[in-house]
Amino acid sequence: MNKNKENNTIIKSKREKDTKERIFKAAIDLFSEKGFDAASMREIAEMVGIKKASLYSHYNSKDQILEKILKYPIKRMGTVGQQDVNTEELIVSLGLEKFMDLAGDLILSWMEDPYMEKIWRIICIELYHNPQIKKFYSEFISLSCSYWESAFDLMIKHKLIKPIDPRLLASEYLSFYGNSYMEYFILHYDGSSASYLDEYKNRIEKHSKFIINSIKQNEEIKLGD
Repeated sequence: MNKNKENNTIIKSKREKDTKERIFKAAIDLFSEKGFDAASMREIAEMVGIKKASLYSHYNSKDQILEKILKYPIKRMGTVGQQDVNTEELIVSLGLEKFMDLAGDLILSWMEDPYMEKIWRIICIELYHNPQIKKFYSEFISLSCSYWESAFDLMIKHKLIKPIDPRLLASEYLSFYGNSYMEYFILHYDGSSASYLDEYKNRIEKHSKFIINSIKQNEEIKLGD
């Protein structure tokens, strides 16, 4: 009897998890197509095939759904790369070019996620007036800049690059991605557009090579030290 009850509990839990995931997917589709304000809880429920009242047993508001959506890019970023190795170990073991290549590959892998383009579309179209998205974007930029400032500082420490202001380098490196996101997701994004990766993969690789060639330490200087 207890075994049946336990099995029923597992089945119910899985069903609820599946429903919550379908709500998540439906909300991403609707928010990216119509905008956050224009999409309703009723429309999300209809897309999932459940009653509006049932939707509220999983999420108590659109804001809560949006909060989960905004956590996804950060969570996804944490699943790629060598998480057991710290940045300094990677820089020392790989060297400048291979480390930068790895960073580019991680960004490409990140954007290959089927949800990511739609989430960035939501961020770009809602950034001007949605406080929740403004807060997320500000924190995301700050986190990215801090990581890259630290990474470039470590490269200077190990004499892999010229002694240039690491904060300025981080800003210059990341500005390409900010500009490309705005250009693609606001100016060019629609149902018939090529994917972000199709549009920008070659440009990302060229950007990385340009940065490397601009900042790498000259061999004769390294040998002289």
